[in-house]
Amino acid sequence: MNSADYPGARGSLSATRFIRQHSETITIYLFLAVIAVIGALFAPGFLKPHNLFNVFLQSVALGLVAIGQTFVIIGGGIDLSVGATISMVAVYASGLMAGNPALGVAIPVLLLVICMALAVGLTNSLLVNRLRIAPFIATMALGSIVQGVVLMYTKRPKGRISPWWSYFANGTLGPVPFAVIFLFIAIVAAQFILTKTVLGRHVFATGGSERSARLSGIPTRRVVLFTYLFSSFMASLSALFLISRMGVGDPQVGGLDYSLFDLNSIAAVLVGGTALTGGVGSVVGSVAGFLIVSVLNNILNLIGVNTFIQWIIRGLIILVAVAAYSAQRKRV
Repeated sequence: MNSADYPGARGSLSATRFIRQHSETITIYLFLAVIAVIGALFAPGFLKPHNLFNVFLQSVALGLVAIGQTFVIIGGGIDLSVGATISMVAVYASGLMAGNPALGVAIPVLLLVICMALAVGLTNSLLVNRLRIAPFIATMALGSIVQGVVLMYTKRPKGRISPWWSYFANGTLGPVPFAVIFLFIAIVAAQFILTKTVLGRHVFATGGSERSARLSGIPTRRVVLFTYLFSSFMASLSALFLISRMGVGDPQVGGLDYSLFDLNSIAAVLVGGTALTGGVGSVVGSVAGFLIVSVLNNILNLIGVNTFIQWIIRGLIILVAVAAYSAQRKRV
């Protein structure tokens, strides 16, 4: 009998194959574990259940945006309009709700602001698909326009959410925050779409080589349309979570200079192993990426590190993480 015929040998080969196929993802989760251990050693209260739940809750807004950004980047694009989209949905949703508890008012408002976000995604895809404008320029310009419209509407926090909408951010199912469960469901659904459906395979093919994918019969324009619509949709969910937590819509909640959700979501996706050139990546990797960002912010705040030094530390850690799996990719 060949040694490979033994059940133990087969299990060992399967484990080796799994590690080899998912080496980048495993590396980034090990990196996350190292950061968590450092936090446990040096940050008082890091491991307290209340703080850990708070970290996960703080991860929800960035996590939802990062999921959408993952699809765009794997598809060969980039979305620098998510921050402005978040601000737009936040101020218009809270402004139009105006604290009205009636479902007949709040639900149409929610549907309207989600459609407004989808309009941003549609415009992004038209700029990239039809006018052939580089995604970086197209989405940055549109984000600037949208943010300008938001500031014309209001320059200060505006409106008030319907009382029942606060459950999204503050409600719990047993001991677990509802928003964390919602994020988990979104992660599972997105990972399924990306890895188990024809649409997901088309996203990878389009990002790997748009021309080759088109010549293979893949409707690449529709794929690009989907990725931008999905990104804007996830940004709208992030905004609805944020107003649920704050109670009002802040015109600056998405960031005014691309430094908040735009760049943080891109950083999370890249740290998670998604290639900026497209065609490579995963939602599971992006989860590690945005958790690293959230855990790192929490640890640095608990330790009391100066804000400016936090920027330096975050930048260095992102560089180290990306360099680690980039070196692995070169060896393969």
